[in-house]
Amino acid sequence: MMESYTGVYRRNSIIVPAQRESNALYQNGYGSMLQEEGVLTLTPCEALFLVEGKKLSVISEETREQLSFNELLMRLTSLDRLMWTKYLVFRDIRSKGYVVKPGYELGVDFLVYERGDFGKKPPKYLIFAVWEGEPKRMSEVMYILKQTQEKEKILKLAVIDRRGELVHYTLQRLHLKEGKEVGEREEPTSSHEEEP
Repeated sequence: MMESYTGVYRRNSIIVPAQRESNALYQNGYGSMLQEEGVLTLTPCEALFLVEGKKLSVISEETREQLSFNELLMRLTSLDRLMWTKYLVFRDIRSKGYVVKPGYELGVDFLVYERGDFGKKPPKYLIFAVWEGEPKRMSEVMYILKQTQEKEKILKLAVIDRRGELVHYTLQRLHLKEGKEVGEREEPTSSHEEEP
């Protein structure tokens, strides 16, 4: 059971200033220590997940008051209108035991590490989140799929419907092989491993 930590909402970001707490959270796959020495910076989704799970209290640097989950969500949504959509996807995956990191540089929302792989192996899955009814260009999706396959990763499309329910689809390019007769099929492979 993880203990409760304290974070600070400062200049539109959430930091954990206590070094012992920073180290403990980082060891559990949260945040990055790329800025100030010993100070952990949480992504918005990480902070929301920890606050909702009552594992983090976030204090506003300006008012010195603790922010509720809804207050923090409102502040973060003012910075990113798709915050709720991204959070629903993050929460679903992180609740299954995967470590989830931002995937901005690859054009996806999240990078997902297989259980036990964070810090040892690169991420296995790339997650592209879509809110049902929000248009996406097929050229954008195809570009991301091509980049994903070149990096030997698995691209998942996370679709959130109007009720907030989430479905994951695995995207792959179809490669037809010559020499197969119509109706002739290869034996399917199956995996019993639970994926995000």
